[in-house]
Amino acid sequence: MPKTDKDEVIEALCAASRVLVTSHVNPDGDAVGSVLALAQLARSLGADNVVMSLHDPVPRVYDWLAGVDDILPPDEVTGTFDTVLIADANSCERVGAVCSLIKGVSTVVIVDHHLTEERNGTVHLIDSTYAATGEIVVDLYDAAGVELDCAVAECLYVALSTDTGNFRYANTTARSHRAAARLIETGINVREITSRVIDTMTIGKFRLLRRLLDRAELGDGGRIAHGYILERDLAETGALAEDVDGLINYLRNLEGVQLAILIRESEPAVTKVSFRSQPTINAAEIAQHFGGGGHAMAAGASLPYPLQEAKTELFRYLREALKVDL
Repeated sequence: MPKTDKDEVIEALCAASRVLVTSHVNPDGDAVGSVLALAQLARSLGADNVVMSLHDPVPRVYDWLAGVDDILPPDEVTGTFDTVLIADANSCERVGAVCSLIKGVSTVVIVDHHLTEERNGTVHLIDSTYAATGEIVVDLYDAAGVELDCAVAECLYVALSTDTGNFRYANTTARSHRAAARLIETGINVREITSRVIDTMTIGKFRLLRRLLDRAELGDGGRIAHGYILERDLAETGALAEDVDGLINYLRNLEGVQLAILIRESEPAVTKVSFRSQPTINAAEIAQHFGGGGHAMAAGASLPYPLQEAKTELFRYLREALKVDL
């Protein structure tokens, strides 16, 4: 049989000695869960030394996962590596300060599920038909003949459940449910995981949500919902940056909304914009116009403008590209 991408990843990990495992800035559940599971896979396949590093701290909602305390900030990582494993991102540029640790490494393995034509790194396992990178990692374990234990299964269930909206988003497939079943069979407590990761909202996030909903507006006859969050909102509500995650879904879930937009003031001259859409609108194409990316129904970009100017540029593009009334 011809060699598959999974085979090449497994071969690269079997040949590795000192491995660095990382993911994108502002890590979400898929990033954190996949990094933890891939690090354990590398150890199981014989890597002598496996180091995990992320540009940003792990969000509190995931800090109970096994191995999280071993994830280092880039400035605490020492030594060199023969292999780098990038999860849930398709380029070195997406990993922030960790990128400086990758220079000169001969083998760069990329495991990702985002839609892209780029093929960075030296070994690629990129498949956008998977709902989450964690779902790919489940198959990697099976392909490598490595048993999934309960601790790894918890990490991968978090990865899969967060990127599918707890199996509610359109990216959820029969394969996603089969992967979840494999993880549940290890004995993980699905109710506890769901309570910790999906159902619980911090007080800071609740206060931030109230501000977003107070500012929410509808355009194009109710087809587009948009709102914004200011940098000072986080301090004033006691929220953390991670508490912004998921707030856009409250806009998308409004009846009749085809495109939800969350505009967030990040720095004095940088504005982050997130998009969530129904199948009638390709969110990734909108994000790509502004140098971002993502999935067809979930994408984002950073605009090099203050918030109001970014909003003006964004709405101008949407009026021209989608012929909408904003």
